[in-house]
Amino acid sequence: MTKEIKKIHKESYEIYGSSKITELLNKNGEKVSQKYVYSIMKENNLKAKYIKPYIQTTISHDFSDKLKNLLNIIILRSQM
Repeated sequence: MTKEIKKIHKESYEIYGSSKITELLNKNGEKVSQKYVYSIMKENNLKAKYIKPYIQTTISHDFSDKLKNLLNIIILRSQM
């Protein structure tokens, strides 16, 4: 079982934790609990990596120009 858990963990680029590995093993016909998978992972020092989500922090110059044009159009229409 340890070999299978190590294999799944490595194939997932060390992203999957005990819950996802348990789910995959159960789908493949192995009846195991999450606690069991967790204990094997802990014994072998296998940890899931946290991947920080990408957040865009800048807005392109083009986009802000388009917004300014839209605001000008809306203001001009409201003055009519």
